[in-house]
Amino acid sequence: MKKALQQVAARLPFNLSRVLLRSQLGMRLRAVFPPAKGLSGGARLKRLRRDLARLLRIDPIFVASDRQSFFEASDHPTSRALAQRCSDVVRRHPSGTFELRRFCLCCNETMPMLVDYQFGRVEEDGRRTPNWRERLVCRGCGMNNRQRLVAKLIQQCATGYDHPRIYLMEQVTPIFGWVKKLEAVEVHGSEYLGHGYEGGIQIKGVRHEDVMNLSYPDESFELIASNDVLEHIPDPARALRECFRVLKPEGVVLATFPFHAGNDTTRVRATLVGNTVEHLLPPQYHGNPVSDEGSLVFQDFGWDLLETMQSAGFSPVQCESYWNDEFGHLGTGLLVFRLRKPAGIPAG
Repeated sequence: MKKALQQVAARLPFNLSRVLLRSQLGMRLRAVFPPAKGLSGGARLKRLRRDLARLLRIDPIFVASDRQSFFEASDHPTSRALAQRCSDVVRRHPSGTFELRRFCLCCNETMPMLVDYQFGRVEEDGRRTPNWRERLVCRGCGMNNRQRLVAKLIQQCATGYDHPRIYLMEQVTPIFGWVKKLEAVEVHGSEYLGHGYEGGIQIKGVRHEDVMNLSYPDESFELIASNDVLEHIPDPARALRECFRVLKPEGVVLATFPFHAGNDTTRVRATLVGNTVEHLLPPQYHGNPVSDEGSLVFQDFGWDLLETMQSAGFSPVQCESYWNDEFGHLGTGLLVFRLRKPAGIPAG
C-alpha cells in the first residue's frame, strides 16, 4: 500500500503529494479506500488514483452576485497578481506554440497541455495573448481549459446528491464521455439537430433536444450543465425557464458562455422570426460538434442576464471565477454561473 501511495503521489500536485505520504493520512486512506481484492497491482494503482481524485477539489477565487462585487473582486491585488503570472508565462514562451505540464483533474495525473494563439488577441502594444479559456488542451482527455473545469465541477456537484440524474446540453463531446464514466450517476445528453425534429428523437444514436422546448418531464434532474450553449439560443429566457422546469428542487445549473463583463445589457446579434434568422449584426459563429457550419451566436451577454436567470425562478444566481496554476486553469478568471432552484418550488 505504501509503495502504491508513493507512485500515486508522484503524479499529484506537489502540495498534495507532500501531505499524502504522511503516515496519518496514509492510515486514513486505507480506511476510506480499502484495497480491492482480486485486482492486479496495476489495477489497484489505477483505482487508488481514481479514489484519490475525489479528494481533489477546485474552488473559485471569488464569487460575485452583481457587477459591483465582480469588479471589486477583479481589482483585488490577488486577481491582478494572477493576471501578471499569465503574462509571465507568455513571455517565457515567445515561439507562439508551447506546452505546459500541469495536473489534469480529469486525467488524474500531470499531463502536457497545448497553448497556442488560436482564438487569441493582439493587445494595443502588439503583444499576443492566448485565449486561455479555449486553449490549454490536455493531451490526455482532449479537453480545453474551460471544459476540464466544467467536468470537474460536475463531479464535485454530483457528490452532494444520492445517485443524481445529470443532463448535459451536449452528447458527442469529450466532456460528455468523461461525465458518462462517473460512478453512481445517471447521465443524459443531447445535441440540437435542427428545427425539423421532435424533442427526444434519436438520430444515429444522438438525441435531439431544443433547449427552449425540452421533452423531459418536470423535475427530472438534480444537475444541468450548459457548456457554452446559451449564447446560441434565440430565446435564452425561455431556455432558462425550461431548465427550471426540468430541474428538481435544490437542483443546480452550471452554465458557461462568453460573458461581456463590461456591458450592463445584452447585445442581440440575431433573432429568429418563425424559422428564419434575421441578423442585426454581422454573423458570428462558434464551433459545433455536429455541424461544419458552426453555431450562430444570437447573444453577447451582459449583466442583465442575471436578472433573466432570477426571473426564471433561480435563487441564488452566482458568478464564480476560477484560477488554479497547478491544475492548468490559467487566464484572468474562468467564469462559471451557478444557478440553484430553491427548495419547495414547483416546476411551474
